[in-house]
Amino acid sequence: MSLSSLSFKSFFKKIASLPPEYENISVETALNSRCSSDNDGDPKNFHWGIFDNSKKLSYKHISIILKATNIPRFINKALKVHNKKNFLTFTIDRKAKGIEREWLMVESGMQQQAVFLTCAALGIGVQIHNMGKDGSPINKEEYGTIQAELKPMKPSFNGSYWSKLPPLGERPWRTGNLPDPDRDSGKPLMSVISNLKTSNKGPKKVTRKIVGQLLWAARGRTPHYYMSKPWGLTIPTWAGEQGISSVYLLSKEGTFIYINWEDDHPTHTFKKINNKSISITDIHNILKINPLPSYAIALGKNEKFARALWEIGYQLENLILQASSLNISFKTILLDKKQKNAFLNLGIKEVIGLFCIF
Repeated sequence: MSLSSLSFKSFFKKIASLPPEYENISVETALNSRCSSDNDGDPKNFHWGIFDNSKKLSYKHISIILKATNIPRFINKALKVHNKKNFLTFTIDRKAKGIEREWLMVESGMQQQAVFLTCAALGIGVQIHNMGKDGSPINKEEYGTIQAELKPMKPSFNGSYWSKLPPLGERPWRTGNLPDPDRDSGKPLMSVISNLKTSNKGPKKVTRKIVGQLLWAARGRTPHYYMSKPWGLTIPTWAGEQGISSVYLLSKEGTFIYINWEDDHPTHTFKKINNKSISITDIHNILKINPLPSYAIALGKNEKFARALWEIGYQLENLILQASSLNISFKTILLDKKQKNAFLNLGIKEVIGLFCIF
């Protein structure tokens, strides 16, 4: 079939309707329902979501999605998303080098995740098209990170676009040493995502429950499958790989790694990784911030490729969203070279970003 024939058929497709509930879908439910899509008609074969090829997206759909790409920024360099026939290309300034390039890669990940979560709320399917583990040059000015194809999606969770349930099936959820996360308790995603900032002063007192909720938002388990495996996460991963990045919790009690899979089951727990207590003074000496945080969530990369930086961006966007929804006090920091070297002494791998909780 020729391209002209495909375009002709697309012209007569019915425009997909936005589900009336989308404006009220909470941050947690969007995180829990995020899933990539494809055309194979089988949710367990490759991607969980299934494209609805009988319909098409409208300009309104795309304009809502692109609005979400106005993320909180850390660096004044070009960061763009180009749309061509509902095929998004995410780019950064090709001339950026060193730490500026690293931060832009993280910000591109934040933009990508903002799109994915908005699509989850809207009931729209996304398929990521990789451009290489480090991305690829687009032109003399821009460097591409990923491309994303957007289409209408069929309801993926028992006739619904969303799920508020934990992972079930052959590998059901096992409660860990953190309180089970809420999957529908906060503010609507669409009202929160358009007003995000890198910091916030909120009245709510931070509890163990809130700390656990933030860890789940960053990298928690969700009910969808990937390639027949119950590897659903609040973030996308490259071809289902599970070890590209890690999430750590720093507190007065020590340094902990967040664990979302244990004994062949999804879970929600953390484990101390060394016997050294991270003092508040240690964190202050590295970050030079006041007041001193009660906790800090560290996002570390486990490989050299840029895809690990995008994954950290996904987690950072989720943390800012969840903390903003809960209205707690926080500050987000991307580390420079000197700060990263200081954190190596804490027994964890290369820390890229820190989410401080007050």
